[in-house]
Amino acid sequence: MKMRNIFDELYDYDLFHLTEIENTDGAYRAALNRLVNEDKVMQYLDDIKRKISEAIFRQLELLKQTDSCYQKAVLSGDAEKTLGLENYFVYMAREEVFECMVYI
Repeated sequence: MKMRNIFDELYDYDLFHLTEIENTDGAYRAALNRLVNEDKVMQYLDDIKRKISEAIFRQLELLKQTDSCYQKAVLSGDAEKTLGLENYFVYMAREEVFECMVYI
């Protein structure tokens, strides 16, 4: 089984939403108007935010499991290095998210 990264997850999620919008209305502008008219914009944005947070968390866990420097820091009990690497992993995952963002 292929190891999935954050790009795969975000692509699947965005593709689902873009396909849903396009198939429902045939145009993105009409879809956005529908979300506004149905008062679902905040729900839609909250859903995207939740999905991104979940994807970042899964990516963090994947990096913690596969990064040898992180594993050595954990085994040696180096809390400062462990925390620093975790923060760096979150930063890396967020950068990938920002590169994938579509602005409305």
